[in-house]
Amino acid sequence: MRKIQSIYAVTPGSLWADRSAQGRTVLITAIDGRHAICTTLTNSYDVQRIVNNPSLGNARDMRGTTHRIHLDRFRPTHNGFEFVTATAHHLSALLSGTR
Repeated sequence: MRKIQSIYAVTPGSLWADRSAQGRTVLITAIDGRHAICTTLTNSYDVQRIVNNPSLGNARDMRGTTHRIHLDRFRPTHNGFEFVTATAHHLSALLSGTR
């Protein structure tokens, strides 16, 4: 079976969209071996809808949280991540509140 590869490098400062959670984007802050250290910039559409209207259920606002994601997930598969831009590093200041 042939593995689908991404044509974009996973580098600190790049922005990626989660294909399995539409609307969720992550900013790569560092690479640690075979994992990317990522900060969630936007919630998925489903999570954000519930965060905006708590009467719909319980959902945790994930914006600003840090995750380790295996580098193999940064490729265009149904549960992978899609490349958005390589120049989103400036967005990390918006999360930390230091402009």
